[in-house]
Amino acid sequence: MKTNDSLSPQRAGKAHVVSGVIHGLLQGRWRGGERLTEDAVAQIFAVSRTPVREGMLELAAMGMVQLRRNCGAVLQPFGPKQLSEIYAVRTLLEVEAARLAAVHIPASLVDTLRLDFERLQKEKRPDEGWKFDQLLHTTIATQSGNVRLAAEINRYTLLVQTMREAVGEVLSGIQSKSIKEHIEILECLGQRDATGASEAMKRHLDQAERSALAAVYTLQ
Repeated sequence: MKTNDSLSPQRAGKAHVVSGVIHGLLQGRWRGGERLTEDAVAQIFAVSRTPVREGMLELAAMGMVQLRRNCGAVLQPFGPKQLSEIYAVRTLLEVEAARLAAVHIPASLVDTLRLDFERLQKEKRPDEGWKFDQLLHTTIATQSGNVRLAAEINRYTLLVQTMREAVGEVLSGIQSKSIKEHIEILECLGQRDATGASEAMKRHLDQAERSALAAVYTLQ
Protein backbone atom coordinates (compact mmCIF):
# COMPACT_ATOMS: atom_id res chain seq x y z
CA MET A 1 0.00 0.00 0.00
CA LYS A 2 1.55 3.31 -1.04
CA THR A 3 2.02 6.29 1.20
CA ASN A 4 2.63 9.90 0.29
CA ASP A 5 6.38 10.47 -0.02
CA SER A 6 5.96 14.09 1.09
CA LEU A 7 4.72 13.01 4.52
CA SER A 8 7.02 12.59 7.48
CA PRO A 9 7.68 8.93 8.42
CA GLN A 10 5.40 9.28 11.44
CA ARG A 11 2.51 10.81 9.50
CA ALA A 12 2.99 8.33 6.68
CA GLY A 13 2.87 5.52 9.25
CA LYS A 14 -0.36 6.86 10.68
CA ALA A 15 -1.93 7.09 7.21
CA HIS A 16 -0.76 3.54 6.49
CA VAL A 17 -2.49 2.25 9.62
CA VAL A 18 -5.74 4.12 8.94
CA SER A 19 -5.89 2.99 5.33
CA GLY A 20 -4.89 -0.59 6.16
CA VAL A 21 -7.50 -1.08 8.87
CA ILE A 22 -10.29 0.30 6.67
CA HIS A 23 -9.20 -1.92 3.80
CA GLY A 24 -9.21 -4.91 6.15
CA LEU A 25 -12.73 -4.19 7.38
CA LEU A 26 -14.13 -3.69 3.89
CA GLN A 27 -12.45 -6.77 2.47
CA GLY A 28 -13.38 -9.08 5.35
CA ARG A 29 -9.96 -9.51 6.96
CA TRP A 30 -11.56 -8.44 10.24
CA ARG A 31 -15.13 -8.23 11.51
CA GLY A 32 -16.90 -5.84 13.83
CA GLY A 33 -16.32 -6.80 17.46
CA GLU A 34 -12.79 -8.09 16.93
CA ARG A 35 -10.03 -6.55 19.03
CA LEU A 36 -6.75 -5.10 17.74
CA THR A 37 -3.88 -4.43 20.14
CA GLU A 38 -1.18 -1.84 19.51
CA ASP A 39 1.47 -4.55 19.28
CA ALA A 40 -0.53 -6.54 16.73
CA VAL A 41 -1.21 -3.52 14.54
CA ALA A 42 2.43 -2.39 14.72
CA GLN A 43 3.53 -5.84 13.57
CA ILE A 44 0.94 -6.12 10.79
CA PHE A 45 1.81 -2.76 9.25
CA ALA A 46 5.50 -2.69 10.18
CA VAL A 47 5.35 0.63 12.02
CA SER A 48 6.19 1.80 15.53
CA ARG A 49 3.59 2.15 18.26
CA THR A 50 3.38 5.94 17.98
CA PRO A 51 1.75 6.01 14.51
CA VAL A 52 -0.43 3.09 15.62
CA ARG A 53 -1.80 5.15 18.52
CA GLU A 54 -2.34 8.16 16.27
CA GLY A 55 -3.95 6.02 13.58
CA MET A 56 -6.32 4.43 16.09
CA LEU A 57 -7.33 7.86 17.39
CA GLU A 58 -8.13 8.90 13.81
CA LEU A 59 -10.11 5.71 13.22
CA ALA A 60 -12.00 6.27 16.47
CA ALA A 61 -12.91 9.81 15.31
CA MET A 62 -14.25 8.23 12.09
CA GLY A 63 -16.30 5.74 14.11
CA MET A 64 -14.38 2.77 12.70
CA VAL A 65 -13.02 1.57 16.05
CA GLN A 66 -13.86 2.02 19.72
CA LEU A 67 -10.94 2.56 22.07
CA ARG A 68 -11.16 0.82 25.44
CA ARG A 69 -8.76 1.18 28.35
CA ASN A 70 -6.54 -1.89 28.76
CA CYS A 71 -8.35 -3.56 25.87
CA GLY A 72 -6.97 -1.92 22.74
CA ALA A 73 -9.21 -1.04 19.82
CA VAL A 74 -12.47 -2.86 19.15
CA LEU A 75 -13.46 -2.79 15.50
CA GLN A 76 -16.95 -1.51 14.81
CA PRO A 77 -19.36 -3.20 12.38
CA PHE A 78 -19.05 -1.82 8.87
CA GLY A 79 -21.55 -2.48 6.12
CA PRO A 80 -24.35 -0.77 4.16
CA LYS A 81 -26.02 0.72 7.27
CA GLN A 82 -22.82 2.28 8.52
CA LEU A 83 -21.96 3.53 5.03
CA SER A 84 -25.34 5.27 4.75
CA GLU A 85 -24.69 6.95 8.09
CA ILE A 86 -21.29 8.16 6.85
CA TYR A 87 -22.86 9.67 3.73
CA ALA A 88 -25.63 11.28 5.78
CA VAL A 89 -23.01 13.13 7.83
CA ARG A 90 -20.88 13.86 4.79
CA THR A 91 -23.89 15.39 3.03
CA LEU A 92 -24.72 17.65 5.98
CA LEU A 93 -21.14 18.91 6.07
CA GLU A 94 -20.45 19.33 2.37
CA VAL A 95 -23.77 20.87 1.38
CA GLU A 96 -23.11 23.61 3.93
CA ALA A 97 -19.50 23.96 2.77
CA ALA A 98 -20.67 24.45 -0.83
CA ARG A 99 -23.13 27.13 0.28
CA LEU A 100 -20.42 29.00 2.18
CA ALA A 101 -17.74 28.54 -0.48
CA ALA A 102 -19.93 30.19 -3.13
CA VAL A 103 -19.34 33.49 -1.33
CA HIS A 104 -15.60 33.11 -0.76
CA ILE A 105 -13.99 31.03 -3.51
CA PRO A 106 -11.90 33.03 -6.04
CA ALA A 107 -13.19 32.96 -9.61
CA SER A 108 -9.73 31.99 -10.87
CA LEU A 109 -9.76 28.87 -8.71
CA VAL A 110 -13.20 27.87 -9.95
CA ASP A 111 -12.07 28.35 -13.56
CA THR A 112 -8.97 26.20 -13.06
CA LEU A 113 -10.95 23.34 -11.51
CA ARG A 114 -13.66 23.55 -14.15
CA LEU A 115 -11.11 23.39 -16.97
CA ASP A 116 -9.61 20.24 -15.41
CA PHE A 117 -12.97 18.48 -15.32
CA GLU A 118 -14.04 19.72 -18.74
CA ARG A 119 -10.79 18.36 -20.18
CA LEU A 120 -11.51 14.94 -18.65
CA GLN A 121 -15.05 15.07 -20.01
CA LYS A 122 -14.00 16.11 -23.52
CA GLU A 123 -11.24 13.52 -23.75
CA LYS A 124 -13.44 10.84 -22.12
CA ARG A 125 -10.65 10.13 -19.62
CA PRO A 126 -11.17 8.84 -16.09
CA ASP A 127 -10.19 10.86 -13.06
CA GLU A 128 -7.19 8.64 -12.23
CA GLY A 129 -7.08 7.89 -8.53
CA TRP A 130 -9.99 10.31 -8.08
CA LYS A 131 -7.33 13.04 -7.89
CA PHE A 132 -9.48 15.92 -9.14
CA ASP A 133 -12.47 14.66 -7.14
CA GLN A 134 -10.44 14.90 -3.93
CA LEU A 135 -9.07 18.29 -4.94
CA LEU A 136 -12.55 19.66 -5.60
CA HIS A 137 -14.02 18.52 -2.29
CA THR A 138 -10.97 19.63 -0.31
CA THR A 139 -10.96 23.02 -2.04
CA ILE A 140 -14.64 23.63 -1.33
CA ALA A 141 -14.08 22.66 2.30
CA THR A 142 -11.15 25.06 2.62
CA GLN A 143 -12.94 27.88 0.81
CA SER A 144 -15.94 27.58 3.12
CA GLY A 145 -14.01 29.76 5.54
CA ASN A 146 -14.82 27.46 8.45
CA VAL A 147 -11.69 25.68 9.69
CA ARG A 148 -13.50 23.11 11.85
CA LEU A 149 -15.95 22.29 9.09
CA ALA A 150 -13.07 21.81 6.65
CA ALA A 151 -11.24 19.51 9.08
CA GLU A 152 -14.27 17.25 9.45
CA ILE A 153 -14.87 17.13 5.70
CA ASN A 154 -11.24 16.22 5.05
CA ARG A 155 -11.50 13.37 7.56
CA TYR A 156 -14.47 11.94 5.66
CA THR A 157 -12.71 12.55 2.33
CA LEU A 158 -9.87 10.29 3.53
CA LEU A 159 -12.35 7.63 4.58
CA VAL A 160 -14.20 7.72 1.25
CA GLN A 161 -10.96 7.61 -0.75
CA THR A 162 -9.78 4.58 1.22
CA MET A 163 -13.08 2.82 0.54
CA ARG A 164 -12.66 3.54 -3.17
CA GLU A 165 -9.22 1.93 -3.11
CA ALA A 166 -10.64 -1.11 -1.33
CA VAL A 167 -13.39 -1.76 -3.88
CA GLY A 168 -11.07 -1.11 -6.83
CA GLU A 169 -12.64 -1.12 -10.27
CA VAL A 170 -16.22 -1.53 -9.02
CA LEU A 171 -16.69 2.25 -8.94
CA SER A 172 -14.98 3.02 -12.25
CA GLY A 173 -18.31 3.07 -14.09
CA ILE A 174 -19.55 6.18 -12.28
CA GLN A 175 -16.62 8.38 -13.29
CA SER A 176 -18.32 10.14 -16.22
CA LYS A 177 -21.41 10.92 -14.14
CA SER A 178 -19.30 12.24 -11.27
CA ILE A 179 -17.29 14.46 -13.62
CA LYS A 180 -20.52 15.95 -15.01
CA GLU A 181 -21.82 16.58 -11.48
CA HIS A 182 -18.56 18.25 -10.46
CA ILE A 183 -18.84 20.63 -13.41
CA GLU A 184 -22.41 21.51 -12.34
CA ILE A 185 -21.18 22.32 -8.83
CA LEU A 186 -18.39 24.50 -10.21
CA GLU A 187 -20.76 26.35 -12.54
CA CYS A 188 -22.89 27.33 -9.54
CA LEU A 189 -19.81 28.36 -7.57
CA GLY A 190 -18.64 30.48 -10.48
CA GLN A 191 -22.00 32.27 -10.51
CA ARG A 192 -21.84 32.85 -6.73
CA ASP A 193 -25.08 30.85 -6.55
CA ALA A 194 -24.98 29.52 -2.98
CA THR A 195 -28.34 27.76 -3.20
CA GLY A 196 -27.53 26.19 -6.55
CA ALA A 197 -24.10 25.04 -5.34
CA SER A 198 -25.54 23.39 -2.22
CA GLU A 199 -28.30 21.69 -4.23
CA ALA A 200 -25.79 20.45 -6.84
CA MET A 201 -23.58 19.08 -4.05
CA LYS A 202 -26.59 17.32 -2.51
CA ARG A 203 -27.45 15.62 -5.83
CA HIS A 204 -23.83 14.59 -6.30
CA LEU A 205 -23.52 13.03 -2.84
CA ASP A 206 -26.86 11.23 -3.19
CA GLN A 207 -25.51 9.60 -6.35
CA ALA A 208 -22.17 8.88 -4.68
CA GLU A 209 -23.93 7.14 -1.79
CA ARG A 210 -25.96 4.90 -4.11
CA SER A 211 -22.80 3.93 -6.01
CA ALA A 212 -20.82 3.31 -2.82
CA LEU A 213 -23.60 1.11 -1.41
CA ALA A 214 -23.67 -0.93 -4.62
CA ALA A 215 -19.88 -1.36 -4.39
CA VAL A 216 -19.96 -2.43 -0.74
CA TYR A 217 -22.63 -5.04 -1.48
CA THR A 218 -20.18 -6.69 -3.86
CA LEU A 219 -17.81 -7.25 -0.92
CA GLN A 220 -20.39 -8.78 1.41
